[in-house]
Amino acid sequence: MPSGSPSGTPLALALAATLVACSSAAPASQDADAMTDARPALSADVASEAAASEASDAPSLDTSDAPDGIDADVDGGEASDAWRTLFDGTSLAAWQRYLGKPSAAEPPLGLENDPKGVFSIVTVDGEPAIRISGEVWGALISKETFCDFHLRAEYEWGSTIGPSLGFRDSGVMYMSTGPLGAVNAGGPALSNPIGSGAYLVSVEYQITPSDVGDLVTLGPIAFTSLGRVAPVERPGWNHLEIIMKNGVATHLHEGVEVARGQGFTITWPGEAPAAIGCGTLQLESEGSEIFFRHLEIQVPP
Repeated sequence: MPSGSPSGTPLALALAATLVACSSAAPASQDADAMTDARPALSADVASEAAASEASDAPSLDTSDAPDGIDADVDGGEASDAWRTLFDGTSLAAWQRYLGKPSAAEPPLGLENDPKGVFSIVTVDGEPAIRISGEVWGALISKETFCDFHLRAEYEWGSTIGPSLGFRDSGVMYMSTGPLGAVNAGGPALSNPIGSGAYLVSVEYQITPSDVGDLVTLGPIAFTSLGRVAPVERPGWNHLEIIMKNGVATHLHEGVEVARGQGFTITWPGEAPAAIGCGTLQLESEGSEIFFRHLEIQVPP
């Protein structure tokens, strides 16, 4: 998610009246048996964009001086609760679709209005996957809110790179809060007017070939970085993890810790900073085709 959204003017927001509400109507199911592999063969320039080799010996962050409350071991421990899926392979029942403006001259499409089929279920490598075309900016928003959690998923780029950015960019957002369409890009600025953007205010696991796994924010969220190691994105499917535990967010790529932060606060216009630790998830549509599969979450009892 690049920075550079239009600067928002200070506004007295009536946020309580505009917080995201989960839609009671589940999206229509799709028949996985009728799906064919939707991923075209990657071109030579697409393949060259991916790293030639896996960073199996990538360094991990030094946690020897980690502050109290941060475990050096971030593998999620031996939690007694089971992993559960956020994508059953046949429907998007756990998610809501939200789309921003198809063009600068048009209004946001809003909730559950996806005439271009930006979000769909397809078969890739013989398995069901969520396809996000990137044609219109927006996100799949989880119907559930999460606080402490361990999320894991796999992603793979498609062949289409949209003209809006000219490079591959997507992400998995969490601690998402506030009005729909409150932001349109990374950085502290809110959309102007509020609601004209494509995303919720949130923290993001950045997905772009040159900066995979970085910890960035959308909207007026501040935090303290505890380190960053830049990994090498693999060709094909990449495995990501996000661990939120006791106010500390940890990002992993292929099992290696790549970013960590703590002390998340949000400052709405006209209000004092407030701690933030819970919110919905978002799977980002931002110009480029991307596939997600094996979306699973573990929540402490």
